Amino acid sequence: MGGRLSGLFRFLIGILLLQAATALLTYTALMTDLEQTVYLFAGVAALLGFLVALWFDSVVGTVREQTLAQQHKRHTREREKLRMQAEREKAKLAARKQKDSGGAKLRTGVAVGGVVGVGVAMMFAQFLTLGLLTIATAGGAAAGYGLRVRQEKRLRIQNATQNNERLIASTADELPALESQSATSRRRRKKVKE
Repeated sequence: MGGRLSGLFRFLIGILLLQAATALLTYTALMTDLEQTVYLFAGVAALLGFLVALWFDSVVGTVREQTLAQQHKRHTREREKLRMQAEREKAKLAARKQKDSGGAKLRTGVAVGGVVGVGVAMMFAQFLTLGLLTIATAGGAAAGYGLRVRQEKRLRIQNATQNNERLIASTADELPALESQSATSRRRRKKVKE
């Protein structure tokens, strides 16, 4: 809103200056011998029109740059908000997975403990070979489950670091709308500086 009002006032100043200069030029032309000074007044009028055109072009360029800066700022805030939302969602998902795996660990522990208990009971009931076989099977299942949990944990950590690196590495080049706007604004700034 502030950029629009400042642009409006600049245009208004330019228009008022143009009208004042035109009125002064017309009054002077009417007070002199127009047959001798017609080319002089035409040249002054053309120069005045050129200067006003430059004034308006500078006002339009300034307003455009302010608008592009505001849009870039808005896109940056939105991108940051989306990044934060993605991080929160990942944290929620990780907590949910950990909670779910905690219940599975408990159930698996109870099952392995039950099988070991059955094996110990068989050993006391004089089924020594069958009891040892049951205990060995339960131990192998527990070790295999523990190894699988460790591998899954390592993979989750690796995936999380890759996702974080990819989120952090995202730039304006990955967002086509920002890329085209930033390239356009760079070209315009370069033209203005020249």
